[in-house]
Amino acid sequence: MTEQSRKDAARLLRHLAGEDCYGIVSPLGCGRIALYRQVRGTSLGAGYVSAEAVAALVEQGLVVWSGTEAGARLALVQATAQSQSAPAAVAEAAPAPAMDERESPLLWLHRRPGKDGRPQISDAEFAAGERFRADITLAQMLPRTTMNWDAALTPEERGAGPRDVAGASDSALAARQRVRQACDRLGPELSGLAIDVCGFLKKLDLVEKERRWPARSAKVVLRVALATLATHYGLDRRARPRGITAWQGEGARPSLFP
Repeated sequence: MTEQSRKDAARLLRHLAGEDCYGIVSPLGCGRIALYRQVRGTSLGAGYVSAEAVAALVEQGLVVWSGTEAGARLALVQATAQSQSAPAAVAEAAPAPAMDERESPLLWLHRRPGKDGRPQISDAEFAAGERFRADITLAQMLPRTTMNWDAALTPEERGAGPRDVAGASDSALAARQRVRQACDRLGPELSGLAIDVCGFLKKLDLVEKERRWPARSAKVVLRVALATLATHYGLDRRARPRGITAWQGEGARPSLFP
């Protein structure tokens, strides 16, 4: 295991030791493990770790996957054993866990099937929304609602805050540029909706109420915005037809001279 994998393993153990913290396979299809924590019923991203670090911890018996393949979650073995140590009678009487409707709107739409039995947004649309959300978070464009303890403890960050463009890091500036490019691709109406749902985690009924839209219309507009983001990020290339791959017909290439 490499040095980076060892750091990821230590970080993963610290993350899973927290309350309501778990990991899932990244919806971006990058092969990494995405970390999440639930805060007041809302699933918030907490970064990524490598699959190599997870495989090493699974082999050591420290972490374990639970659930089905599509909704499998990563947790500590100790926490899983404690949840399974309850009496059998209590376990049989306990109802099946219900879906928390206060989660991220994208995660709620992706997990909840529609009338046709399929998720209400596709994997590519969910991945595009999560990528847009990650760029907004990394760009530090959302208002801070808690005390910035990092700025108080880090001497070099006591000056210009993250809202100051001159004091922002290179990664934040790059993320702002990606958000600006995505918003230009979406246009003013779709970009505002995408920022409300992906960035501020507003529910669709609240969006319809604020914009005075008809009922169940925000979901349709959101799917258009997510499909546009998926095309912008290149996440729907596998579904596109390849089209013309060559201009020459069969036998058009001249043969070599003897």
